[in-house]
Amino acid sequence: MGPDSNSGTVVAYLDGKPVEVGHPMPEITPDYSAGGVTAEEAAAAAERLAAIWSDMSATVEVAAEGLRAFFYSMELALALHLARIFKPELVRRYRHTKKKRTRKKYEKRILAWFGEVWGKCSD
Repeated sequence: MGPDSNSGTVVAYLDGKPVEVGHPMPEITPDYSAGGVTAEEAAAAAERLAAIWSDMSATVEVAAEGLRAFFYSMELALALHLARIFKPELVRRYRHTKKKRTRKKYEKRILAWFGEVWGKCSD
């Protein structure tokens, strides 16, 4: 799974290239005898936190794309299995066509049919 500590770096893949994410968090140890944190220290910490946040947001965007694609493929698989029973002609045309455009057309029809059936089941 990974290292036990959270201080290590994380690698996210953007367009197939690894991007190192996870800079160590800045440590702010205020000197209470001198009155706390100076403005320069606070500004430096804020800059560091902004850099960390931008890295984290890039990682979350990549993960969201992957999850969206995963759930779309799961929905399509479920729709195909149900359509195999109730709409076998659509599935046959979808599976046996070689043109991408035609396959996409039947994919849309199967998903539209699945949306109608799923909507009726939830009412």
